[in-house]
Amino acid sequence: MLVAVGVVFAGAAAARSSAPERFLDSDEAKDKAYRQGCAITDYHDLVAGEDIDWAWTAPSTHVGAPGSIELKPIRNVSDVTDPDIAGKVEKDFQAAFQRIGKTVGKGGLVATACVVWMDRFDAGKAAIPFAGPHLMQAGIGVEISIADASGTVVAKVRDNGRQGHEPAEAAAAVVDRIVNYLRDH
Repeated sequence: MLVAVGVVFAGAAAARSSAPERFLDSDEAKDKAYRQGCAITDYHDLVAGEDIDWAWTAPSTHVGAPGSIELKPIRNVSDVTDPDIAGKVEKDFQAAFQRIGKTVGKGGLVATACVVWMDRFDAGKAAIPFAGPHLMQAGIGVEISIADASGTVVAKVRDNGRQGHEPAEAAAAVVDRIVNYLRDH
């Protein structure tokens, strides 16, 4: 009997540890430097993804299926002033959605996205032990919400990344990860 109870507790512990991490429980959700509520208004169902930081898609939806997607104008709500980054992210999304076979235009899904966090290249961070070379790169955080024709949100993704000397380089990598995730879900 005691062995069976131990197995039940071990099984419950394993089930808890195999559940994906929820965004609302993460350090990022508690960090005031990372904005929330720009494109995504409800974070309760976002979980850690395999190749993406945080994501959720409606079970009955396949965002990557052929069809059209309208991109609303991208906003930059980060603490970094960069008059070109929103337009760059928008162009990256257009090209990436076309790459996966979506038609950019009205009449299908509607995507609302924004830049929630941005960090410029900083060579001074190179001296930070272990993580310096990574942290000195430019970084960007983007969130996107996709709604169907009725206005029901069918996908939400939030991803951050660092790459290169310019935020635009990091943005291209983050947008590719987001769209590749959406293609597969």
